[in-house]
Amino acid sequence: MGLAEGSPGEEVCGLLVRAGGVMDCWPVRNVAAAPTTAFELAPLELLAALRRLDLEGAELVAVYHSHLAGGAELSPRDLAGALVDGAPVLPGAAQLVLGLEGGRVTQVRVHRWTGSGFGSIEAWSR
Repeated sequence: MGLAEGSPGEEVCGLLVRAGGVMDCWPVRNVAAAPTTAFELAPLELLAALRRLDLEGAELVAVYHSHLAGGAELSPRDLAGALVDGAPVLPGAAQLVLGLEGGRVTQVRVHRWTGSGFGSIEAWSR
């Protein structure tokens, strides 16, 4: 939450990973043309992170990003980036969205692939 609240002027993004039973957050630079309303993981940084996962035997748990307003649901743009030919780009990885209001995280939602779409559960809200 600190990363999102520390950058209230643009969406933050990255990977949530598990290594040796410990969860860790790996930020990846947002290179979207309009970072106030969209996110795009920097391709070379994402590739390096996926290689690091493989080398360390870590597990990709989720791709995370923030929404500056409007809650923590997946937007049509989010879905377009998370899917290719109707299937997840990163199979097995959830989509975690942090919803901000006034620069503070007010909601966190986890969206898991159900086989036909992403189902959402509210993980936390203020």
